[in-house]
Amino acid sequence: MSRIGRALSLAPLLVALVCTPASGEVFKYQDADGSWHFTDRPPPGARVSQPSTTAADQPAATRDLAARLSARFGGGTPVQQATLATVAIKSQSGEGAGFFISEDGYILTNRHVVRPIAEPRDEEQRLFNEMERRLSAMETELAARRKRAAGAESELANLKRQGQGGGAQARALQREYEYFKSATVELSAEVEEGQRALNKAKLERSLKTSSAMVQNSFTVVLKDGEQLGARLIGVSEPHDLALLKLDGYRTPVLPEAVQRRLGQGDSVYAIGNPLGVSDSVTSGRVTRLGTEQILTDVQLLPGNSGGPLVNEAGEVIAVNYAKLTQGGDANYQGFGIAIPIAIARDAFPELR
Repeated sequence: MSRIGRALSLAPLLVALVCTPASGEVFKYQDADGSWHFTDRPPPGARVSQPSTTAADQPAATRDLAARLSARFGGGTPVQQATLATVAIKSQSGEGAGFFISEDGYILTNRHVVRPIAEPRDEEQRLFNEMERRLSAMETELAARRKRAAGAESELANLKRQGQGGGAQARALQREYEYFKSATVELSAEVEEGQRALNKAKLERSLKTSSAMVQNSFTVVLKDGEQLGARLIGVSEPHDLALLKLDGYRTPVLPEAVQRRLGQGDSVYAIGNPLGVSDSVTSGRVTRLGTEQILTDVQLLPGNSGGPLVNEAGEVIAVNYAKLTQGGDANYQGFGIAIPIAIARDAFPELR
């Protein structure tokens, strides 16, 4: 495999290693009295089957996600309780986070979680730029080899015309010509392979983006690992927000911080699945309060997008959506940027 092909093949692998989400299943089992129960951990030897994946076909107990998650993960601090209402969101363009804003299944997240940015992401663009730089360097080297081969061939022809084709100089020129001709063929094939690999990567990115732009159903992963389907209700262009809906379930809900005044230096917590590590909490403090943005020193990483920013009471104060760093590298420490919850609620008529 060429240098270009190897570099292109490594990038998706690295992403896969850190972003593979946890998954879980819910089973129903029959006890000794013949009664059926729902659980993710059936007793050893129990008669087990998987319940229907359609919410309408499931017993009311299985559709009450709030009660089920509370029974399993109840207790703890208010921030820990806030994780019950936070979900991972998987789309064709990547993975982010979101949270239930109502008990009937409305989920707030970022627009860029469910609708890809038209331009390649920073890491994709860096990869493309590096591949193009390597191809350019290889093409320059290829031109130099062709020139050396042509020069040796020309000098050898002159010696032959002068009747010196059998001398030591002619033999040296013959070896030089054959070496650079062979090296030219090898490098030319490597350049062609690298260009095909780069074109394929760009095409796949374009097709993936096109498909993701029309995607209207998404997988949400609950705290216990269960995966369910949610549909897109709408997006807000001005504020990088989106609203999804999980139908047929009673869901946990994050209370809004409408009665508490937020101030600089207050402790805040971001919940999400940074770098594919689901159900994670990072902490920090408010650094600046703006009309449409809240800046914090909370460490945000890819996968935190769309997740809630909560206070110590476990109340949601904003939706995390971006990170401000020097050089634009999302993996470096910087300022977290979040959209106040009041703006997020006003962006969608369904939540007013």
